[in-house]
Amino acid sequence: METVVQTLCEGLVANQVDIQVLCSHERRLEVDDALAGVKVHRMMRWGVLFSQSITPSLLYWVPKLAKEADVVHLHCPNPLAELAALFLPKSVPLVITYHSDVVRQKLLLPFYKPLLRRVLKRADKIIVATENHINYSFILPEFREKCEVIPFGINVERYSENIEGHKIQSAKEKFGTFALFVGRLVGYKGVQFLIEAMKKVNGNLVVVGDGPLMNELLTQIEDNGLEKRVFLLGQVKDDSELDLLFRACECFVLPSITTNEAFGMVQLEAMASKKAVVATNLKSGVPLVGEPNITSFIVEPGNVDQLSVAITRLLESSELAARMGQKGFIRFHDFFTQEKMVSSHIKVYESLLGQTSLKTKKAA
Repeated sequence: METVVQTLCEGLVANQVDIQVLCSHERRLEVDDALAGVKVHRMMRWGVLFSQSITPSLLYWVPKLAKEADVVHLHCPNPLAELAALFLPKSVPLVITYHSDVVRQKLLLPFYKPLLRRVLKRADKIIVATENHINYSFILPEFREKCEVIPFGINVERYSENIEGHKIQSAKEKFGTFALFVGRLVGYKGVQFLIEAMKKVNGNLVVVGDGPLMNELLTQIEDNGLEKRVFLLGQVKDDSELDLLFRACECFVLPSITTNEAFGMVQLEAMASKKAVVATNLKSGVPLVGEPNITSFIVEPGNVDQLSVAITRLLESSELAARMGQKGFIRFHDFFTQEKMVSSHIKVYESLLGQTSLKTKKAA
C-alpha cells in the first residue's frame, strides 16, 4: 500500500496537483514533512493491534484537512481512517482504493464489516487494481457499479538505465543460471514450497529478502543439500544491486500461497526488467498481472511439481525465457507504468469534480 501511495502522489505532483498525505508513524510527536513535493502529516501511532495502527488523531485530522480538499482519497483496509472518513463533509468527493479484503483477521469481520460497508456506501468511486479484486471480494460485488479498474504502476525510469554487461556476467558467474525471488520471508509468500521445488530443478535460486522464516528456510536448504544451489541473500544494500539481480536472472518466481498476496507489485519489476514470471493461481489480482503462457506461467499454489516444471522450462530454454520476458516488457509499458496509473486517477478525480483539468486542485 505504501509503495502505491508514494508512486501515485509523486506522479500527481508532477502533474501539478496539490497533494497532502495523512499517515501514522512511530515517533512520539506528530510532525509534517515535505517529500518529493508532497506534504506528509505523520500522526503519532500508539501501537499496533491486529495489524492496525492505533492512531486516534486520524479521527480529528481527516475531517479537518478534508475541509481544504477538493477530493479525499482513502486507501483500504484501514479501519480507523475509514471511521474518520464517515465524518467527511458530504460535499467532498471520496475515492477509495481497495487494496485487499481482510485475510488474516477474519474472526474480526463481523465487527469490521458494518464499518466497511458504510464507508464503501459513502464512497463516490472505488478503485481496484484488477477485476479479480471485485470478483473474489466478500463485499465489493455489491458495490460493483462504483468500482473502476486501474492497474497499479511503477516508475519506468529506474528500469531504463543501462547496467554494464560485465556486471551482469559477473552475477551470472557467481550464481549460475538462476531463478529469482524477492519478498519478505513470511509464510504466505510460499518460499518453502519454492525451495522444495528446487530439488527437482537443474538450476539455481537466489532469494532476496528477510523475515521471520529466515532460519527455518536456511535449515530446509541444509537438510536437502541445496547449499550450493539456493542462495539466501537477505536484504540487498540498494536498488542498483537488486536491479542487477533482475537483469542477471533467467526468470522471476512469485510462489505465494494465500490471498494475502493481492497483486504482487514485484511482478511489475520483473516485467520491466524483461523477465518471464512464474506466479500462482490465487483468487486475487496476482494471476491477472501477466498473460498466462505469454508472459507468465501460472501454477497452483503450493504445488511443488508444477513449480519445478515451470521453472525448469525457463531455466533450460533461454530463448523461451527471453521471448516471454519481452512480451512481459511490452505488457508492462501498455498497462503498468506510473504515468498510466496517474493519468487514470486524474480522470477519476476530474469526473467527480465535473472538470477537464485538475491542475492546482487539492487532493488529500
